[in-house]
Amino acid sequence: MGTEYVVYQSKWKQFGLSLLGVLMTLASLFVLVGGLVEPQYVVVLVGLIGLLFFGFCTVVIIRQLFVGKQLVVLTDEGFFDYTSATATRDLLIPWDQIEKIENKSLAGQTFVSIYLRDPEELFSGLSTFQKKAIAANKRMGFGDININLQNAKQCTDAQLIVRMDAYLADRS
Repeated sequence: MGTEYVVYQSKWKQFGLSLLGVLMTLASLFVLVGGLVEPQYVVVLVGLIGLLFFGFCTVVIIRQLFVGKQLVVLTDEGFFDYTSATATRDLLIPWDQIEKIENKSLAGQTFVSIYLRDPEELFSGLSTFQKKAIAANKRMGFGDININLQNAKQCTDAQLIVRMDAYLADRS
């Protein structure tokens, strides 16, 4: 194909997610303060856990809003996946390692699921956490790599599969 194809994160979707994070953080703060005013330790604990969790998530989401993140990069040699915490990141997945690409779904979320020929060799440099997440996905019937394009800008799962199939066809 001769060119690189990049799927970027949607700023608007990320902005909406950051607003939701701010609202959840404020709601947790409200619960925490309510538990402190009328001393109720369970309410304080719930508010504190919510404040820490949603506060951390909101900071991460807002940071990503300003970075302008690449989600998936397709090249002539293979592709890079940056879509999640368990993504392969800067590990190039060569096209000749791909056995099958399909669309899968779980609980209303859709994924581009990629099955590899020799995942053990390819994933030898990944963290233990990433390897365990991949194994859990495989036990649920998913591929070795699962790309979620929920926050993608102008690219659906079907469009990415068509692009990936075109790169694969050029390799044959």
